[in-house]
Amino acid sequence: MRIISGKFKSRLIDFPKTKLTRPMTDRTKETLFNIIGSFVFGKHVLDLFAGSGSIGLEALSRGALDVAFVDRAPWARKVIEKNLAGLGLTPQASLLEMDVMPAIRKLERQKAGFSLIFVDPPFEKGLVKKTLMRLDASDIVQPFAQVVVGHSQHEPLDPVGLKNLTWVRTKRIGQACLSFLFRLESSNEKTKSYISGEL
Repeated sequence: MRIISGKFKSRLIDFPKTKLTRPMTDRTKETLFNIIGSFVFGKHVLDLFAGSGSIGLEALSRGALDVAFVDRAPWARKVIEKNLAGLGLTPQASLLEMDVMPAIRKLERQKAGFSLIFVDPPFEKGLVKKTLMRLDASDIVQPFAQVVVGHSQHEPLDPVGLKNLTWVRTKRIGQACLSFLFRLESSNEKTKSYISGEL
């Protein structure tokens, strides 16, 4: 596994040899960052269900200000720490070794805020909707933040019930999908057109 672009382009990163996780492919990751473009630059980023941390590391390589990595697995923390140290990125990262829901509560207590949030849970476990509903009600999602969700084509994103997050588009890549949502604080049509790529 490697970093696709940015300051650490082509640098290899570790990934644990376990069947307990499903890494996002380089093709899917490249598509994701091509779509969000320069939006990542200078942002506070949250990487939920982080695994090896490859998505958050890619964000840091492309200019994110910092990344909070969340994963409950001890092996995930160890491999993320190793990857951060190898790239000299430890000062720009924090790690929460815990489930996503208590992690969100902890971040709320810390008054944390994020403008870019990645949600890439295990496929078809019912975690997509549950996580989005929790984020929809949370102040850690800043105004005009972008939420990117990796999910199976067999578990389509259902935006029904979301009050603050607005679904913009879904891109299918093989058996996987990427869905993009925004938290809008305005009904301005120019803003909506801009974030959906129409301008």
